[in-house]
Amino acid sequence: MSLVQIGALEVISLRLSMPLAGAWTAEVEVDTAEALAGSVVIAVGVEDAAPVEFSGTVLESRAFEGRARAFIVGGRGGLRRELPPKQYQLAPPRLVVSAILREAGEEAGELEGLDGLPLLARWVRARARAAEALNVVCRRAGVSWRVRRNGTIRVDREAWLPYPGRPFCVSEDGAHARAVYAQEAPGIEPGMLLDGRRVGRVVHRVDDAGAFRTEVLFEEGQ
Repeated sequence: MSLVQIGALEVISLRLSMPLAGAWTAEVEVDTAEALAGSVVIAVGVEDAAPVEFSGTVLESRAFEGRARAFIVGGRGGLRRELPPKQYQLAPPRLVVSAILREAGEEAGELEGLDGLPLLARWVRARARAAEALNVVCRRAGVSWRVRRNGTIRVDREAWLPYPGRPFCVSEDGAHARAVYAQEAPGIEPGMLLDGRRVGRVVHRVDDAGAFRTEVLFEEGQ
């Protein structure tokens, strides 16, 4: 049985959604009478194994009858921040992306996918939330971005590396390109190959009984 905690608090239920592009989000119910706030680490582990950690920020939380519910987003919570317009000339895409992350208060992770790309001859960043500003420049550069488990921002082309494990498939819906797997820990991530198919969105769940399941939505056409 998986053990899920936030700090010293037991997580009673969890729904953690990881998209192929963007920030992961988590809905949790925690055994505490106080609402959650600030930076948190969701730790999912099994007996005799190091936990898998997700670093994020609480955006909303409320407590009721001895339990707290919270909505958590991966990273530092700055991707929803509105950024002012900005203009560039002959700018490397990495410079533009780094400025967005810095102004949003987010931490840059792997940005190697931006190295060596053509300069942006004239680039105008419109007033927008940081996430949308990232979407626009990444589409132009031909790369994608997402928040990693450790809360940093990764920008690169997808490598589609095979998932090294062998998860047990509980159910499969071929018509909608999705499957549910039983795992002891959340090792499957977007951008991987699983049974030869490209993993798009991944949703990790823990129910009230403590059962851990991973729902995988595969990229269409695979």
